[in-house]
Amino acid sequence: MNSRQRLNWLNSARRDIQASLRSLRIQQKMSQAELAKKMSVPVDQSTISNWESGKTIMDLEQLLDILMIFGKDWKSFFGFLADNAEKRTIKKPQQKEPPMEPKADDKGED
Repeated sequence: MNSRQRLNWLNSARRDIQASLRSLRIQQKMSQAELAKKMSVPVDQSTISNWESGKTIMDLEQLLDILMIFGKDWKSFFGFLADNAEKRTIKKPQQKEPPMEPKADDKGED
């Protein structure tokens, strides 16, 4: 994967995380301010808003903290990202190899 492809993947993964954060928060009927207060290192409501909108990026510890707040296993969350990345990857169709023809001296006789 070249640097441009990695950058595209990173941007797409970032958008997936932003959308997932917002979705988790809304599913739990929690406001941005409530989530901000529950963080192990409290942040401002505007910080949550900036994360969800993509204006700023949370660090890994903050992401893991949010996942724990919502009772999500970080392994399954990152698996979700990997699944989404796999869907975005354009796969080349596999070419079938032509069937092997028997050799002239291999007629099945012993």
